Amino acid sequence: MRIITVIPISRGISKDTLTYFTNKEVPVGSIVSVPLRSKTTYGLVTGSRIAQEIKSELKSLAYSIKKVEKISARTFLSPAFIEAAQKIADYNAASVGAVLSALIPKAILEGSDKLSYDPTDKTSGVTSGRFYETVLLQSEDEERYATYKSLIREEFAKDHSVFFCLPTTEDMLNAKTILEKGIEKYTVLISRPVSKKELLKIWQEAINEEHPILIIGTGSFLSLPRGDLGTIIIDKESSRGYKMQTRPFIDIRGVAEMVARELGIRLVFGDTLLRTETIWREKAGVYSELSPLKFRSLSTANCQIVNMKTPQDMKKKEFKIFDQKLVSLIKKGRENNEHTFLFCGRKGLYPITLCSDCGTVVVCKNCKAPVVLYGKPPTTKTSRSTGNLFVCNHCGERRDALELCIHCGGWRLNPLGIGVERVAEEVRSILGENENKKMLFVMDKDNVSTHKQAVKVRDAFYATAGGIMVGTEMALSYLNQKVENTTVVSIDSYFSIPDFQINEKIFHILLGLRAISEKNLLFQTRQENTKVFDYAVRGNLIDFYRDEIAERESIGYPPFTTYIKITLEGEKNVIKKQMEETLEFMKPYQVTVFEAFIAGSKSKCTIHGLISLPVGKWVDKLLLAKLRQLPPQYTIKIDPATLL
Repeated sequence: MRIITVIPISRGISKDTLTYFTNKEVPVGSIVSVPLRSKTTYGLVTGSRIAQEIKSELKSLAYSIKKVEKISARTFLSPAFIEAAQKIADYNAASVGAVLSALIPKAILEGSDKLSYDPTDKTSGVTSGRFYETVLLQSEDEERYATYKSLIREEFAKDHSVFFCLPTTEDMLNAKTILEKGIEKYTVLISRPVSKKELLKIWQEAINEEHPILIIGTGSFLSLPRGDLGTIIIDKESSRGYKMQTRPFIDIRGVAEMVARELGIRLVFGDTLLRTETIWREKAGVYSELSPLKFRSLSTANCQIVNMKTPQDMKKKEFKIFDQKLVSLIKKGRENNEHTFLFCGRKGLYPITLCSDCGTVVVCKNCKAPVVLYGKPPTTKTSRSTGNLFVCNHCGERRDALELCIHCGGWRLNPLGIGVERVAEEVRSILGENENKKMLFVMDKDNVSTHKQAVKVRDAFYATAGGIMVGTEMALSYLNQKVENTTVVSIDSYFSIPDFQINEKIFHILLGLRAISEKNLLFQTRQENTKVFDYAVRGNLIDFYRDEIAERESIGYPPFTTYIKITLEGEKNVIKKQMEETLEFMKPYQVTVFEAFIAGSKSKCTIHGLISLPVGKWVDKLLLAKLRQLPPQYTIKIDPATLL
């Protein structure tokens, strides 16, 4: 009889290892199916010992060891990947099993008995001529992809494969079209959604192919065991899509770095503008350049900033959402059969509604977040709702828009701001009824809920001469061709978000619009003197970086600090007491406690505890041990994308 140690591959198990006994020989590294409580889960075998040799240890155990009845799985994870997973778990204060669960697709686990990993195979063994380094590539898309093509072919010549990682399915499809020319036979696209059978087929073919291959996929497929891997490329490195939104909240960019280090291979971070933290590490000598970083973005478009602060008609002083330049641009674009894209930062008709009598903001009854008005707003006391709704985009609450102010009982609820629906209505008024349906396209999460729908809307827009699209940030990832005319209708509301990365987020949106603009680009703003707009108009990346890194250093934001955010949600009185106990437990580490930006209702709320460490001081073993002792209701995020 043998005693095996297993890492449960599950996000809901806090223990790193479990122990079982079996009569069979189980190689270390095998994926097995084991009983856990009343269910069955998959586990990674990390140790196997003869029971007779540890008899005294077994007798001293305070629990009984369960038997593994059926073992049919084989080894298909490389030792280097398993080692990387353990280090990723430490960095993110998570269990190894949770990390493996996040990085191994469920279909692969379920079909693991059909997969195999042979360390003696050419595709699995250690390849010579490789060494670990992280290099940066910052340039426009066209130039960057030309470099990628050369790099991939150089790796093929060395008998090395390449993993090309992107944050979304649409990004991967676009990359495949560009990169596979001439190597179609050796290009593998591996992404969701595909059937379990198809995924297993792609996975096994990718493992078995003797020729070096180009793998295009998301970070959850970095577990694919190709021992001849020579380079991992993380493109669109600045995308927040690399940060997982569910436990264990790992960052794929960090995962790639750990995997590359354990495999001893090259890692490339690429983007039009890399993250501020990444550029700072290059300046500090941690990373190096693949080629000199480009800090000037070129464009053929005529770029202008339009000041919306001053009313166009000084007598009426009425609020306009379209400057006359934009109205003219839409009309001329329609006359010349040119495409026009209008970016809007918010969904709905009006992003915020407040009482004109007392100034109270209309909020969600559940979580107290400001609600968004959808539909045509009531304009008088006697108006009756005709499908008008207040919707909370935070928790999903929906209610009729016909109500009184909860503070003063006033009926003069005034909708403010600019949302996608309102922009679309304005465009319809310019186009006229006859052209509305066939000319105007709207892309946001309310109107387009699936990838397939988004592609259909995008393709119809490009196929329509003189087509006009109104969209949020979602649309930018789908616009894969140049657009003659683009404009930012409204993005000013982003500046009010108390997020230390918000300037960088806004600048990336503006650069994305600049990249797809062919003839004209307008930035409408009521904050004309904000440097971000000036830098975007001129494509001035270096001065943006200098301002951003100087501000972060003066305040002590990342990359000069490592943030660890501890979050509790629940009954206000209960979690406040729990957080007070946490402060005592975490000593000698200082925890700053504050309510979330959207704190919650009177009885329920969300509270954060923030630990700030000097750069380079994480992983701290004592602090890690304390974090791992916190109960499951605590959410722990290392390097959080936001402090809200």
